[in-house]
Amino acid sequence: MMTDKQALAFMQKVDANAPFWVELHDEDRPTMNINGNDVPRCLYNLMVTKRDIRLYAELGMKPNRHWKIGDVKKYFGLKGGKQKIKDAIFTIHDEFIGRLENQDNEND
Repeated sequence: MMTDKQALAFMQKVDANAPFWVELHDEDRPTMNINGNDVPRCLYNLMVTKRDIRLYAELGMKPNRHWKIGDVKKYFGLKGGKQKIKDAIFTIHDEFIGRLENQDNEND
């Protein structure tokens, strides 16, 4: 997990007005029912994007013919090439999904 200083430095590099961040902080954000649990749609999109960006960056495959890296950049408010975007998506995923998993383990 990132320290507060690392998290602040990372957040200065992203557009806080991007749809992912706006939806993440919205109290009335849409949710999806996955395996009986309500999951915010933005976190579901993050999980799917992690899969897609790995395909694109490591194997050079687009997940589907309409997929564009520019859409990922706009949705998450990121800039850079495919490797930089991949690293950023993995960092965001590790922070949010890792924290959720830690909370679940503490509640058990």
